[in-house]
Amino acid sequence: MTEYQPELETLRDIDTSFHRLFETVNDSEAPTMPGDDPLSTLRQARAQIDAALFAYRRRTEDATLADDGTCLLQWDPPSAPPRRLRFEPDSTGETWTRRELEWTGAEWRPCGSDRLDNVAIRAPAAARYPEPVDPTPIETMLEWTRDSWARPDPPALVFAKTATTEQGVVVSVDGDLRYRERDSPQWYPATTDEFYHHLRTHGQPTLLPLSETALTRHDFTPSPLSQ
Repeated sequence: MTEYQPELETLRDIDTSFHRLFETVNDSEAPTMPGDDPLSTLRQARAQIDAALFAYRRRTEDATLADDGTCLLQWDPPSAPPRRLRFEPDSTGETWTRRELEWTGAEWRPCGSDRLDNVAIRAPAAARYPEPVDPTPIETMLEWTRDSWARPDPPALVFAKTATTEQGVVVSVDGDLRYRERDSPQWYPATTDEFYHHLRTHGQPTLLPLSETALTRHDFTPSPLSQ
């Protein structure tokens, strides 16, 4: 599998979806299968395109490692920001520096470091895991939601549920950010700074079509004073 095989497979699926859509729209006499909806197909294809472009941008723009033997481990702890461990050799390769970093929503924050001796590394001969990439900054994801409420299925910033809270969803309505959790009685006005705090307690959010969340347009349109 090539480095960009996942994106290529996604684009092939998109091509097939568009081909079916155009056949349905252009051939008015052709019978459609039950449940076929050209607009729904187009919206799904658009969401796939967004996801593919997002993944491609993250891969091509990330410059994680210098070519000096540095080793990197990255993971997503449950209900916590992404973390990294970097193992950096000195010029002789005999002494290493271990650095621990935490994602703030905009950049990597150093959490600690120490010197190591006698470092030994074992890794699979063939690549089995994805290359580490920077998580998408919160500001970038919020920018994708702006001026999108008029779309049939606007994008939403989604924080996963935790042991104590339900899924949290952020949308942009008429330029204003609105946040609501699945079990909340109303939505609340929100600011970008609040989401950096959410990152620390909910982990890195994702960008999804609103239709793929637990909430709908109606959950964000009434005034919170009227609920």
